[in-house]
Amino acid sequence: MVKIVELKVLDCSDLVCPLPVAKTKKLLNSMENGEILEVKGDFGESGENIKRFAESHGHEVVDFKIEGEYYSIKIKKK
Repeated sequence: MVKIVELKVLDCSDLVCPLPVAKTKKLLNSMENGEILEVKGDFGESGENIKRFAESHGHEVVDFKIEGEYYSIKIKKK
């Protein structure tokens, strides 16, 4: 049996910290274990902060990209 995992997307464009981290935390808290959240934005430092937040709270960062100021991070809720 194959389990289909829904990908949720959070657009944090035009937001600077701490808002992207706070929005990520809120959405992760509403998700089930195993679901994946993709966070996108245009302030690279926020991407680094979200990655640190996710790892420090035991979530798995399955993909992380920064290109210039744009970032994309996929987090699997644990």
